[in-house]
Amino acid sequence: MIKKLFIPIILLFLAYFIISSENIKTISAGIAIFIIGMYFMENGFKLFSGGILEKVLEKFTSTSLKSVITGFISTSIVQSSSLISVIVISFLTVEIISLTQGMAIIFGANLGSTTTAWIVSSLGVDIKISLYAMPMIIFGVIFRFSKEQRYIGIGNILLGLGFIFLGISYMKDGFETLKDSIDLASYSVGGFLGIFVYILIGAIATVVIQSSGATMAIIITALAGGNIIYIDAIALAIGANIGTTVTAIVGSLTSNENGKRLAFGHLVFNMITALIAVIFIYALKDFVDLLAPLIGIDSNNYSMKLALFHTIFNIVGIVVLFPFIPLIVSMSKIVIKDKIKKASKPIYLDESNIKIPYNAMVSIQKEVFHLYENAQKAILHSMSIHTSDLKEEKDIDNILTNPPKIDTNLDDIYNNDLKSLYSEIIDYLLKSQSHMNPNQLFYIGQLRLSSNIIIKILKDTRDIQKNMNAYLYSKNEDIKQEYLALKKEFALNILRTNLLRNKDIDDVETSTQIQMYKDNIDALEIQTNKKIDELIRNNKITPKMGTSLINDSTSIFNMSKNLFRIANILFVNDIKLRSLGELNETV
Repeated sequence: MIKKLFIPIILLFLAYFIISSENIKTISAGIAIFIIGMYFMENGFKLFSGGILEKVLEKFTSTSLKSVITGFISTSIVQSSSLISVIVISFLTVEIISLTQGMAIIFGANLGSTTTAWIVSSLGVDIKISLYAMPMIIFGVIFRFSKEQRYIGIGNILLGLGFIFLGISYMKDGFETLKDSIDLASYSVGGFLGIFVYILIGAIATVVIQSSGATMAIIITALAGGNIIYIDAIALAIGANIGTTVTAIVGSLTSNENGKRLAFGHLVFNMITALIAVIFIYALKDFVDLLAPLIGIDSNNYSMKLALFHTIFNIVGIVVLFPFIPLIVSMSKIVIKDKIKKASKPIYLDESNIKIPYNAMVSIQKEVFHLYENAQKAILHSMSIHTSDLKEEKDIDNILTNPPKIDTNLDDIYNNDLKSLYSEIIDYLLKSQSHMNPNQLFYIGQLRLSSNIIIKILKDTRDIQKNMNAYLYSKNEDIKQEYLALKKEFALNILRTNLLRNKDIDDVETSTQIQMYKDNIDALEIQTNKKIDELIRNNKITPKMGTSLINDSTSIFNMSKNLFRIANILFVNDIKLRSLGELNETV
């Protein structure tokens, strides 16, 4: 009962506190408008980029240094380190980038997030930016009436910028009038005790607001209004950097192990960076005082000096910790261990990817291949073949000679494992559709088809498993040899399908090879049917054996063709997907 009343009581108290003071109401409104602006900006860039952000992060992260620079530039543009973090976590989930690259991007994103302070200090304090806010909001609303996602994205970006500027204006006005009634600067606590107090306040404020950018906007506008002194503002900025790690940790709780490891790296970076900043706070402050006039910042412009300090101590953190990224990655893997994954559990279907079409396509594609790998293992085991033995075509005859008996119940495997995984793929696929364009919808429709085919092949194998096991040990040498030939053909086609994935060839060559395999299957089917007719006519096999052989050979040849249909969907289009999502344009 007490827990149920706690939140309403807190909200009522907060409402009274806001309403009771005009200044607090203005500042609170400014904070709320600023946060809404950041939300619109983030959402707008998601829609407007059409996967460009994801493509940039994928393409320009081949080294740790490039990853840091890419993280910095992309965060500076979109003004949202949380958006970059979401994309990085989703990339880690589908194994597009390594954990080392992800950590480096987050290091760069930390530096990129300092640009918010530069925008607020350079534009929001000395210029009446509320004048620019209104046209942006008006045009933002106009663009949002469009049916094109890209124009809606532009509308959201304009709305976001407009609300951010309007929020800064409200905060600035609120703090300026607040100083006349309450001199908050007079409550400053000197020395390192004061620094730690304000670091704690900055951290708590960021945890509550869930945005270091918004916290920095509050700090800068309060500093510009004379409500806090410069050294306290520096401590608050350090606290904001610490507080943003809590946001990252909370956000990672629903992600996989790599998402949690990324949050761990984020925590390590921000905590060590904050520790360095605290230890050398006065030295860094003096360095800022020395550097500021050289880059055109007035000695009394404390807002811009704070932005400079915020940038410098993040650069120091990157310089100090950059060589230790591999060590942080190793530590994260020790602290956060991989969970044992069951065949029935999806590996790549991360919820954070659903709203990002490119990432959702990669997630579904990789999970379909995960389904295929599990189904293939079950199918091969039902034929008494170990997956690890199936490596080269020249090994097939040895594999089929005196095979080990592997107890495999395909019904149990389907009902207890693969059916669940298949259902989760379809559910995820349906949820992701609302964010996709027609070409993307076509592609995931193909992925759905390949999932259906995988399950069909598994069920068809189950249907012929009884005859296969019976006739492979028959005393009739003719029927035995025919079933052995069918087993060999199907095993060969599974191997050929797998080899197609591993070959470094273009999509045209892959398609040509797949068509060649299909033509060979058609020719072999005609030849096999003629041979079965001949065996029945010459009484070498009974009509009953002949009927089983006709049905099972038809199934084997259809299953083989279906294998290559899967290969065409997963491997030919995989090349397109990896070459920077040409699926946005053509499939």
